[in-house]
Amino acid sequence: MENKIIINRITNEDDQFVRQINQLLDKGTVWDEEQWKKFLENPDNALFVAFWNGDAAGFLTAHRLQRFDKRKAEILLYEIGIDENFRRKGIGKALIEIVKSWGKEVGADEVWVLTNKSNVAANALYKSAGGAPENPDDIMYVFKL
Repeated sequence: MENKIIINRITNEDDQFVRQINQLLDKGTVWDEEQWKKFLENPDNALFVAFWNGDAAGFLTAHRLQRFDKRKAEILLYEIGIDENFRRKGIGKALIEIVKSWGKEVGADEVWVLTNKSNVAANALYKSAGGAPENPDDIMYVFKL
């Protein structure tokens, strides 16, 4: 049987999907019906799930950020996760290509993502998918609410 990646944009949930997505999320994180319903209903949010021979193998979440200038919009690649059993099969790159296509469809001119220098795997993925670090001295500040 040939290994095949199929990527779907998820726009609604069902019980089977929730079971599959929970195993891809970070340890201790689970699908929250109320929050994910809000997420999925917003057309500026995207959840893409990659299936390898029918098994959920990875996911990517992204947000379209409307701008007020001539650039129109940009896409924040917020999170990407690939199950350990499915890594190094091209799934991460395929997910990034899908989000880039979605970005073009919704009028964005750029996809961007934050990571840490210490996250070697993420840096390798983003570089292999054609990404380039823009500012080596970027620092992210968080304001707790």
